[in-house]
Amino acid sequence: MKTIKQAFLAILLLGFIFISCDDDDDGDMIPQEKNIVETAAEAGSFDILIQAATRAGLANFLRTQSQITVFAPTDQAFINLLNELGLNSLDDIDNATLASILKYHVVSGAVYSNNLSNGIASTINDGGPGSKNLSIMINVDSGVTINSSKVTTADIMASNGVIHVIDKVLMPPTVVDIAVTADFSSLVAAVAKAELVETLSGDGPFTVFAPTNEAFDMLFQQLGVSGIEEVSKEDLTTILTYHVVAANVQSGDISPGDVETVNGENISISTDGGVIINGMANVVSADIQGTNGVVHVIDKVLVPESMMQTNTIADIAIETADFSIFVAALTKAELVDAVADPDAMLTVFAPTDAAFNALFADLEVSGVADLSKEQLSEILLYHVMGSKVMSTDITDGYFPTLSTYSDNNMSVFITTEGGVYLNGEAMVTTADVEADNGVIHIIDKVILPPTVVDIAIDNPDFSILVEAVVKAELVDALSAEGPFTVFAPTNAAFETLFSELEISGIADLTKEQLVSILTYHVVQGNVLEANVNTGMVPTLNEGNSIDILVDNGVTIDGDSKVIATDVQGKNGVVHVIDKVLIP
Repeated sequence: MKTIKQAFLAILLLGFIFISCDDDDDGDMIPQEKNIVETAAEAGSFDILIQAATRAGLANFLRTQSQITVFAPTDQAFINLLNELGLNSLDDIDNATLASILKYHVVSGAVYSNNLSNGIASTINDGGPGSKNLSIMINVDSGVTINSSKVTTADIMASNGVIHVIDKVLMPPTVVDIAVTADFSSLVAAVAKAELVETLSGDGPFTVFAPTNEAFDMLFQQLGVSGIEEVSKEDLTTILTYHVVAANVQSGDISPGDVETVNGENISISTDGGVIINGMANVVSADIQGTNGVVHVIDKVLVPESMMQTNTIADIAIETADFSIFVAALTKAELVDAVADPDAMLTVFAPTDAAFNALFADLEVSGVADLSKEQLSEILLYHVMGSKVMSTDITDGYFPTLSTYSDNNMSVFITTEGGVYLNGEAMVTTADVEADNGVIHIIDKVILPPTVVDIAIDNPDFSILVEAVVKAELVDALSAEGPFTVFAPTNAAFETLFSELEISGIADLTKEQLVSILTYHVVQGNVLEANVNTGMVPTLNEGNSIDILVDNGVTIDGDSKVIATDVQGKNGVVHVIDKVLIP
């Protein structure tokens, strides 16, 4: 079989049912003594038909075969055919071709006009690939038409069947002819523009999954175009050849699984509850058999994966003018592929160009060029969560990002009062920009991976702790490389301490007292909750250890409970406690 790099066409019929009538369906019709040939001869306008049947060796079949239906072209119909073909007489058509043409006009069973319905029927012509019987197409919406011919007189009864007179000779169709015969303007226009008519008129065999006009209209809407004229020849060729399989596969032989098309890409077929292609296109009419292949009608256009328009986070960022610096940073950090991964599901808090320019001013750098790949990667990943979280699902609290410290995901602090804020400073200005692989929330400030000090500063519930750290002049020490594990008392914990000490607040404690208290809350190392064990643990308050009990939670020094854990920063981890520890 030829190598085919292009192909496709189709047809839709409004369902397909062809019902042979029972004896009871004949009603008052009176059986005739003359057979079909005798009846045609008596009518006087079928001389060429009888001559053709005699030459093709079918006259005796038409005389003797019981219960057949003949769609009989008139002499004028044959004359018109000869003129169209540029022939002088039937003598210019060989007997085998005549036989093929005439068999295409005969259907088994005596089928009267009241039993004809929109659809297809098999003729006795078995000239399809693998000796499959060729189909005719019937339409009864406005009179009766067979393919493109009209039934001018119906129900001429004979002793062995019935004749319906038609005004045009039916020619055994290729898959192209099937498409042209039916009213499928979009498909025909696509095949013509893609220059695939000659290819699909070749030997085949082909199985064509043929979209309807309505299917093409849906495709145009998806592509944002008005019609075929706005789709390139190259794209049409890719699309159309994706609908053609290099074999003659009727519906009864279709099996579930992946099948290679003539454009080299696979379609996925399911047969559960009907034949479905790629999980979305339904076969709505099957087995329209032509001389070089079979057509199955589908209700959606199949688009090859190679042409799929993606709408990933990367696509949206690249197409958004206000993300030019964000894209430049992703590129330098080699993270574009990560946010373009169709199998990922991410939430990205994306800073605008203005947000990045403010960061560059704070860092006293000129732009992305002055930051290393490693720096940019740490910053950018701190803006990404490893699942899709729409704005309606955002809640207050600490959440892991994809930026890591010692293989632990660093935390971002989110609040939702009066808007959505990250680390108390970056506001979500536009939410829920959905992508194929997640969602983007646009923010007005770049957030940086926090130290343990920053974690306290960003959360207003640690404002007294921050005041204490500042007065104790421990900011620089706790912003150093670390790593540190900090047991951080809440404001309520400090208020309880002040009440017990009968003081008004931090102002009533000396720097030295605060240094002693605060260093007693810090342990060397980055110790996550899973690694906390019962026992005495040395603190940065030299010579003093805290007493940890792990039993249905973590308790320190007998009565201070850990109420939140594993708030990871870039130089350590914070665990929240409900009571201030006193050395």
